[in-house]
Amino acid sequence: MGTHQLIYLRTDGNKNIASGHLTRCLSLALACRQLGMDVHFLVSDEESLSLLQSIWESWAKTEEKTREQSTLQTAFAVSKLKTASYDCLERELPELTALLSAPVCGAFSSAISSSENDTCVTSRRPVLLIDSYYVTEAYLSALKPFAAIAYLDDLRLFDYPVDLLVNYDVIPKSELPACRAACQNAGRLLLGAAYTPLRSQFQGKQIIIKKHVGNILITTGASDPYHFCLSFIHKLKILNSENLRIFSDTVFHIIIGKLNDDKDALYAHTRELPFLKLHENVSDMAALMLGCDFAVSAAGTTLYELCALGVPSVSFTMADNQTASAKAFADAGAIPFAGDIRKNLDEVLAMILGLIKDFHDGNSYHQRKSAQTAMRRLVDGSGALRIAQALKALSEG
Repeated sequence: MGTHQLIYLRTDGNKNIASGHLTRCLSLALACRQLGMDVHFLVSDEESLSLLQSIWESWAKTEEKTREQSTLQTAFAVSKLKTASYDCLERELPELTALLSAPVCGAFSSAISSSENDTCVTSRRPVLLIDSYYVTEAYLSALKPFAAIAYLDDLRLFDYPVDLLVNYDVIPKSELPACRAACQNAGRLLLGAAYTPLRSQFQGKQIIIKKHVGNILITTGASDPYHFCLSFIHKLKILNSENLRIFSDTVFHIIIGKLNDDKDALYAHTRELPFLKLHENVSDMAALMLGCDFAVSAAGTTLYELCALGVPSVSFTMADNQTASAKAFADAGAIPFAGDIRKNLDEVLAMILGLIKDFHDGNSYHQRKSAQTAMRRLVDGSGALRIAQALKALSEG
């Protein structure tokens, strides 16, 4: 019989909430495995299960070439909770508390890994990390007798009754005391962008700022519900018709997320616009970003990845929970914020295209260099390991 530290990761992903929760939890899972912890994902439905599987398979293509090879070759355990609903977590409490109370023997029920393990695994103390926007105070309080509870937060909705609270928002130093004071019910606090959970491929790398901007990345994340990429391409076509030489030495790299419904329309445009290049199922996102001189990105985890690599960028928002983060990056002098595409798409596109046209005039080098310095001060790519170390300490405590 072996004795191991066990971490449960409770999260979901689907067309309504996209894939960000799954992505950052997978980054944490890799870091936990690196520290020798056993990881078990808990999801609520088949869509979350399928999306997690898809992301993992995409990552594995790259991670097999890195120092994380041993962790990805041994796949993570995944269970689908029978009574769960991604937007009403309290329904699953009887099932989840029973799971946390039971001894863990044999292999976990896994949709990612089919390997068997006859060893009985016992944990010093199970740790449950929850990454969901639908937690309630009652839900968290009900779980505390059964495990050490950690919560990955970016909404600051209430004073969370947890043992470990992680919020990797860009928080100015002047605001940290007030943030800490608002967390009276939490045990340990990990606050600030230093705790951004990114994969190791985003550590220790940085692009070289060039005088000429030749490659521009466009990404909206897993989905594009407001058709930003199509609108962006439409504006590019107008500019290109006005000045046929403006994009003669520029390539626009557009990432098609796993939940993007505009794929066919986007590919249709590439046949008439040679400066467009589409990317699907990107396994090495860091390599793609490092090959670009500038990025246009929806606010979210991608901004932190761009910061870690020092890729000068401009952001926009398309969801309410993205606004505070986008403004914080802008206030820190790292990533300018073009606005919310739901409110005024034309203004957002005008600002972004104005920046891109400045590149052709050669006026942006020092601006981009300064932005890169500010970005690197915020995020160094080691946040996942810092969180994993805190989870390990929580299990031992």
